[in-house]
Amino acid sequence: MFGPYPMHPDGGVNPPYSPAFPMEWDARIRTVEVVTQVEQAKVRDLLAGTPFELVNDRVAFRFMLSPGHTLALWQREMFDLMVTVPVRYQDLYTQTHIYMYCSDPMGICAGRELFGYTKKDCTYTFQQDLPHRIDGSVTRRNMPLAEFDFTPDDQAPIVRLTDDEVLPSGEIHVRRLSHPARPEPVYADVVYRNFPLEYSEPLPGRVDFTLHASEYDPLAELKPEVLGAHFLSTEVFAGGFSTEDRRLLTQLIP
Repeated sequence: MFGPYPMHPDGGVNPPYSPAFPMEWDARIRTVEVVTQVEQAKVRDLLAGTPFELVNDRVAFRFMLSPGHTLALWQREMFDLMVTVPVRYQDLYTQTHIYMYCSDPMGICAGRELFGYTKKDCTYTFQQDLPHRIDGSVTRRNMPLAEFDFTPDDQAPIVRLTDDEVLPSGEIHVRRLSHPARPEPVYADVVYRNFPLEYSEPLPGRVDFTLHASEYDPLAELKPEVLGAHFLSTEVFAGGFSTEDRRLLTQLIP
């Protein structure tokens, strides 16, 4: 059911005698990345509950299809929208996802519980009708959130999340557990993961990109200005304990 990855009884996933999901997974990825510029004060407000230092004013919207994802073999693929910013914490130059949306319930649970991901549920379209020409959409509970239409163009600029020769790597998040009797966190820590990721060279292109207003998912309030868009792919993503760098860095609460 979950590829080559076993369950780990008493590994911390409920119920301990029959865990709800494996703690390891892998996939291939096809990504349309739209790099935008956003007023830094807006992102800093979203990071106020974290100890992370924002690096610049860029925000990447990553529309990611994962064929053969081992958490979603029953559906043959998984989809994620990751809204990503570069940050620093301690000696790490890394990334955090200020918003995330995922098509698979197990992907949502595993990401939130293990790594503090900001994942919410979504449905999606991701259609490729010519080599690397892709259009898609993200909807949450019948509310449209985002649409894109990417067309390759080798004359288009390639803009990455930062201008550094070595891009930020890995992912870092604050993982929280709610108090059962009142609306406040009873536990919080900082979790980091870095994984094998062998992306192709970016294929530049042009993109039509739309965000829709939503009270519960205010992506449009970021008012991003598109700087560039490109297509990326990798046959190697994640791989479990033996290949990933997974760390619990800091306990924040209590």
